Amino acid sequence: MAIYSDFIDRLLLNPDLLKKLTPTEPVSWDLPSKISNASDEILAGGKEIADVKIFALIRGALLNAADALDAAHRIFQDDPGDLGSYWHGVMHRREGDFDNARYWFRRAGRLPIFDRMHGVAAQVSATMARQPTWDAYLLTGMCEQAKFGDHDAVSECVALQRVEFEELLAYCWRMGVQKAVP
Repeated sequence: MAIYSDFIDRLLLNPDLLKKLTPTEPVSWDLPSKISNASDEILAGGKEIADVKIFALIRGALLNAADALDAAHRIFQDDPGDLGSYWHGVMHRREGDFDNARYWFRRAGRLPIFDRMHGVAAQVSATMARQPTWDAYLLTGMCEQAKFGDHDAVSECVALQRVEFEELLAYCWRMGVQKAVP
């Protein structure tokens, strides 16, 4: 059963997506061009695109998942809204620019998806479970510590970044393609 479109569902089956805390090159060199060159109709899988700006963020999210951070950045920087700013922060965290990530998370503010994201994250992280809601700043600090010394925390950070990606992608899909309220 398709969750998104055939294209996106097949893409998300790639076991190498979102495996690295701070990737330095794409998962594969052809994947970013496949994502960038796919038409909106292919990405949407025949569903009506309800919000082209949100749909652009979906493309950026897929590029981010494929570790094509420069290509994702070009998309995220063109959306000054809360959701675009949040994705922008995610991308900067993944490239290891933690202070810049914090700046974009501050600009984004609190998103409606945070409570749901926190519920899922609390199942994979005792640290996140102790928080009252999703905390992008906490995750950014955890990732920074993992990169620069606490190597035991890398797997927890990668798991939390995956939860964040999956929940944000689903949220964007509902808003951008299916016209549903989050």
